[in-house]
Amino acid sequence: MRRPEKEYEIVEPKYSFSYTLTPYGVAASPPRPSFFSAVELRHLAIAVAALTVAFTLVLYNGDTASIPYFLGLAALSVFAGFLIHEMAHKFLARKYGCWAEFRADYRGLAIALLLSIFGFLFAAPGAVYISGHVTREQNGRISLAGPGSNLAIAALCLPFAMFSIEGIPTFVGDIAHSLYFFSTFLAIFNMIPVYPLDGSKVWAWNKPIYIASMAAAVLMFVLAWF
Repeated sequence: MRRPEKEYEIVEPKYSFSYTLTPYGVAASPPRPSFFSAVELRHLAIAVAALTVAFTLVLYNGDTASIPYFLGLAALSVFAGFLIHEMAHKFLARKYGCWAEFRADYRGLAIALLLSIFGFLFAAPGAVYISGHVTREQNGRISLAGPGSNLAIAALCLPFAMFSIEGIPTFVGDIAHSLYFFSTFLAIFNMIPVYPLDGSKVWAWNKPIYIASMAAAVLMFVLAWF
């Protein structure tokens, strides 16, 4: 007889709702939380700002006049690559009935800023915290959603990043290449099978899917250098 799949309970951070009584004395359904809280928006803003500065320093080639251009490339890459990654986690977690909000990791952001001075990109800006009951498969799918979204973005950028297309302005290729590099880097970094990175939970759920996803991330990241 097949044993039922084990469930996981993710309990940090904790939260609660206030229940109200109807005129008939029956507890009303708890209100559904808004998609973004003020706390989450603040943490997202801090993470986006810090990552934008870090990626700008990595792109910087020593030409002071080019700083606004690199800042623009970095901002677009972080907004698309980082925000979509985190929101992919959040959307799927909420679909499974969980509470989910992003919280910045200030130590990780400080390390990212420090290493960017020396030209190294480090991306551990925080994570989407989840509270609720999920199975091993659901937990794996939630974790894979972030890197998977980055690979989808990279695939869309690939033609513009790798090839010169007649009639397409040069800056479009620059944006595509910057977003491609940032997205593939986020995907491969987060797929490292070390807790609490996404890869550790995907590995625990389904090893063939992990291997295929990691291979795709590595291949696309290597292509970013050509």
